[in-house]
Amino acid sequence: MTIKIAFLSQPIWDNYCTIGFLSKYHKTTIFLPVAYFVIVSGFLIWHGTWFSPDHFFVVAILVALILGRSKEFIRDWSVPVMLLLSYDYLRGLVPKLTQEVNIYPMINFDKAIFGSLPTNSLQGLLYSQGAVRWYDYLGTILYMSHFITPMVIGFIFWVKDRSLFRSYFLALLLLSYSGFVTYFIFPAMPPWMAAQQGIIPEVSKVMDQVFASFARPLDLPSVYKMVSPNLVAAVPSLHAAYPLLTFFFIARKYKAWSLLVLTYVFAIWFSIVYFGEHYVFDIVIGALYAVIIFSLVAKKDMLWGKLSARLVRQR
Repeated sequence: MTIKIAFLSQPIWDNYCTIGFLSKYHKTTIFLPVAYFVIVSGFLIWHGTWFSPDHFFVVAILVALILGRSKEFIRDWSVPVMLLLSYDYLRGLVPKLTQEVNIYPMINFDKAIFGSLPTNSLQGLLYSQGAVRWYDYLGTILYMSHFITPMVIGFIFWVKDRSLFRSYFLALLLLSYSGFVTYFIFPAMPPWMAAQQGIIPEVSKVMDQVFASFARPLDLPSVYKMVSPNLVAAVPSLHAAYPLLTFFFIARKYKAWSLLVLTYVFAIWFSIVYFGEHYVFDIVIGALYAVIIFSLVAKKDMLWGKLSARLVRQR
């Protein structure tokens, strides 16, 4: 009898071990792109280059191959990536299609709320000309992470929950193209540019000092070299909107991580004001866009879930 029980228990034990191994393997693959991003970004920055979304797709495809999901990856990612790249190329057209740039609404808002411009106050408190401090480096990394973090988070969602991935990228696309339309209707001058024209007190380009501290100038060896920047795309701040939108989706699925992500959100907001890249006004509008887009996508998901459940019950 004992032998029989032992014999029957062996397959159960083998299945348990297999499930445990696969679970650990699955968790490892989720953090591979994150670890890759952190390590390779540090290496690239140290050697005068920067990590861009097209770099990320190389490792993402490799991880998808390891998971045996390469066909799914190509099917699920091809359209969102093309649309995001199209947005990046289109935004460079805005300065060529608009003549007047808005300057004072953002300045007046910040002064009305804070009594003075937060950018000038923060730089007066934290920045010393010619001296690059640790938080300047940290802020630069946070600022540049804007270009890759959505891809990393999107890949984690794709591995764990494809429906969440689809909703997340739908929200990113809606947010990006809503921003593009706004940049066309309301081109807005950032603080550093207003300072260069003598409209507000001096604003130091802190990130330029950070980049200059490297032995070689920072380069972007990717297709993004061909993307023209839009220097008057300040309202809404997508540097504010993307992280907040990401926080909403992570809090929706993984509440345990939400506090850490919220810290990341506030750190980016602080950095873009400190660097003179955005006014607080830009952040407020960007946050408002993120809230509206997330609410619309969440509503769509809820209605689709109810419809799907009703169709299943009718079968």
